[in-house]
Amino acid sequence: MSSRSQYTARTEIETDDDTDDTAEIGYDTDSDVLYVDLSGRLDRDTVRRAADEAIAAADRLGETFDAITDLREFAPPAPEAAEPIGEAQAELVEMGLDEVVRVTDEDTSAVVVNAFERRSRKAGYSGDTAPDLQTAERRLGVSN
Repeated sequence: MSSRSQYTARTEIETDDDTDDTAEIGYDTDSDVLYVDLSGRLDRDTVRRAADEAIAAADRLGETFDAITDLREFAPPAPEAAEPIGEAQAELVEMGLDEVVRVTDEDTSAVVVNAFERRSRKAGYSGDTAPDLQTAERRLGVSN
């Protein structure tokens, strides 16, 4: 999410080990967009904290809101670490999640992309993809 310059608020969640693996959650109340950036191989605790933070951030947005999830640097987590992702996706739908765009590129793991889509369908929606943050924001009608 480094290309996004204006957030209402942003939180970075680091793993407890010595890696650079992080989850970054941001939101913009002007455009009612939730931003999630996952990087590296996150453990269950970090994914849970990121999911909780995403839900808390979405609670600050409008009755309906959109989301951009940057998966370009996310490595497939262990199955138990991925469980909180599906739970958060379902809760976000209940909270008013409308459109979702996932930022992916040619290096993004197909396992990650497919798992996110599978879980989102189970939660009741399907996500679009974009090659970068700016394209994702344009698809959602976000002006910079």
